[in-house]
Amino acid sequence: MKINIHNTTQKIFLTIALIISGAIGRYVLYGLGTQPFPNFEIIMVLTFVAVILLKSNIALLVPLLSMIISDILIGNPIFVGNQMNKIVLFTYSGFALISVVTLLFKEKIRPYVTHLRISNFAIAAGLGIGFVLLYDIWTNFGWWYIIYPHTAETFATVYIAGIPFMIYHLLSGIITFTLIGVPLITFINSPKEETKKQPLHIPHTFPAMIITIIVIALAFHGTATQIPRHSEVWLEHTDATSVTLIIIGDTWTLKDNLVAQVDETVFTLLQRTLDLHDYTFEYTYYQDFDAALIDTIHITKNGDGGKYWQYYINGELPMVGADHYTILNGDLIEWRFESVPT
Repeated sequence: MKINIHNTTQKIFLTIALIISGAIGRYVLYGLGTQPFPNFEIIMVLTFVAVILLKSNIALLVPLLSMIISDILIGNPIFVGNQMNKIVLFTYSGFALISVVTLLFKEKIRPYVTHLRISNFAIAAGLGIGFVLLYDIWTNFGWWYIIYPHTAETFATVYIAGIPFMIYHLLSGIITFTLIGVPLITFINSPKEETKKQPLHIPHTFPAMIITIIVIALAFHGTATQIPRHSEVWLEHTDATSVTLIIIGDTWTLKDNLVAQVDETVFTLLQRTLDLHDYTFEYTYYQDFDAALIDTIHITKNGDGGKYWQYYINGELPMVGADHYTILNGDLIEWRFESVPT
């Protein structure tokens, strides 16, 4: 059984159905935490299906509206009011790139995904892998551009840290393109459209290309170019790609993850963290030792109860001042208010 989608009303219905499927699917998988494994998503395959079956001027609506609606349902901040708006344009433009690439090669791809054949499933799996690699390379670049200092070292850090996520995403691409993409396109594809095989005119791609270029351009401007002030992005919740800072006072504890900047010290990270949380601290600089000594953090002052502030790096007590110890992403820093170790 196949559905004829020449009728305009049916095309509108199909567009709405794909958008709703993407939005609800993402909400259920990600928002409700039902993913069989991390990074399992269906927006990408629905983007591909939309371009194969719909006109280019409306196909791009499927991923963009699916993402916006699902972000609203999930409660993710988009565009304004929160630090996540710094990556959302890279995420959205990533799906737009998938749309444009599919559009450019639509007539070459289409014959290989419109029949339930073993060879078509293999081709679909390959397409899933290719699109995932394109998307992840682009969005990882976005994370690097937004969060990290623009150096070769941090560039490599982002991509190395993203390998586990990419592997899961590749599995997602293989599964969804073979089990959803090919069957769905085969079921909906019209025989009449298949026999026409009209060549793709480049002007038909202009709307999608222009929108994609605009979204990409916006990703590099405005708030997207500023370093986040809060720990609200996944890199800052990943111990391997950020510094974990724990401050243990007498009656209180503060914990946060921040991405270490170039030549970041324990002292500057402490200052940055406390500023983010509106905590105060005091210190004294001793010229004889060329070092700063922390006197007070928040409400806890050296000498209270015979205890003093000490810092530890990965469980060990360094022998240099906090302003001279350079840290690296992946380090665990603990400030403890305790009796001076003997």
